[in-house]
Amino acid sequence: MDVIDRKLPHKAPVRFIKKVEVEGENHAVSLVEFTETPTLSAVVEASAQNVIFILSLYRDYDGGVLTGMKNIELFELLHSGVYRVESRISTQLESFCMLNFRLSKEERTIVKGEMSIVMRERDEALN
Repeated sequence: MDVIDRKLPHKAPVRFIKKVEVEGENHAVSLVEFTETPTLSAVVEASAQNVIFILSLYRDYDGGVLTGMKNIELFELLHSGVYRVESRISTQLESFCMLNFRLSKEERTIVKGEMSIVMRERDEALN
């Protein structure tokens, strides 16, 4: 079982992460695949899935709940295919995190924005 299977509870068709390229204490970069034309919600979900690798490997959290999005910018139309997603923690206050994300293809930024997530502490049930 690889790190994606261990850390990401999502299954098809909502699991978008295909390969983790970079993981760090405050950022992660992954390849994501959309088998159909993605909505902006799917892009934000893929970015949130990418964050799981930051928070579960380098902090005491396992998953969480997306609580908000803002400043979402779409630079090109989205199509099915493989993209690169970068997620970076900009602010963290206990289990509340603000993150920046960027979806790109061939070095072109397709979508960027910010999101907030309330993380679940390890071994704590989401109620």
